Amino acid sequence: MEKEIRLSFFKRLKMSIFDFDKYHIIASEGLGRAMMYLVKLVLLFSLIMSFATVIKFSQIIDKAVSYVQNEIPNFYFSNNQFKVESEEDVIIENHEYVDFKIILTNNEEYSEDEIRNFDGLVAVLSKNHILYKAQNSTSIMTQSYEEISKMFDVNQINKEKALSYFIGENMYTILANVFAVIFITSFLTYFMTAILDTLALFLLGFIISRIIRLPLKYAPIYSIAISSITLPMVINLVYLVVNMFTGFVIPYFQIMYTLLSYVYLIASLLIMRSEITKKKVKVEVTIMNKKKQEEEIEKKKEEENNKENKNTGKDEENKEREEKEEGIKKDTKGKINNKDNPEPQANIKEE
Repeated sequence: MEKEIRLSFFKRLKMSIFDFDKYHIIASEGLGRAMMYLVKLVLLFSLIMSFATVIKFSQIIDKAVSYVQNEIPNFYFSNNQFKVESEEDVIIENHEYVDFKIILTNNEEYSEDEIRNFDGLVAVLSKNHILYKAQNSTSIMTQSYEEISKMFDVNQINKEKALSYFIGENMYTILANVFAVIFITSFLTYFMTAILDTLALFLLGFIISRIIRLPLKYAPIYSIAISSITLPMVINLVYLVVNMFTGFVIPYFQIMYTLLSYVYLIASLLIMRSEITKKKVKVEVTIMNKKKQEEEIEKKKEEENNKENKNTGKDEENKEREEKEEGIKKDTKGKINNKDNPEPQANIKEE
């Protein structure tokens, strides 16, 4: 039974970015562990993005508080009416982060055409009610201060009291709430985006694996697809944070993001195919070498047998030669004995 492969999150993160040749290990982890890795990756992504957003939001709030304290005249809300201590309308406008315009006026009415002509978010605090238009919209919503007072249980407020909500402990509470909302929203958004991206990569990986005849099942291909988006997600995170704090923009970044994940997927599949081919060649070479060694052993044995047979034949020839020589010696000795003793022959003739 094969030992189940288990990789820690950070080990798989490192392997997904730097080790193309180890994607076969990632593929063998299983779909469940791959999905858990994706969840952790998106959680880490959302956590960092939420912290960065809260820091940026805190900086914006600090600038806004400073601006209101120094640049905006005193205003107050009392008896369901709003009043600003200025003869002219006070306009607070920004285009650096989000296009918005806040208008403080003592007039009871304000031109709706002017509100609609602004592309961003608009809020007009007039004498008796608030006019509001969302970004990229032409619809204007109106709400009276009486309704707002009942909704939030606020009867009186002024500039100092309004600013106090964004200073000290109240600020930490606001930032904590903003962090929670951004974290949950970011996780759900990026997780769904990651699922769609990995499904697209899985489809591409399935097609390529069949073209190059790589014997992979569905789960390993999807596991590889999940690891293939690791580096693009890390680069995207860095880009978003840098863009948030510096405004730096890379044209066609989303296309580059997508292409990079495709490159990782295709490269890993081709490397796996190459490794399988190498292993097959290695096995074939091993089998050929083994056969060659067996043939050499058999040949050597045959040579040794022939040599033994040859030696045995020589021994028999030598033995026969020796026997012949001994026979010749005996015959020669007999003849000599007959010449030396002629009497027995004479005796035979006489009989």
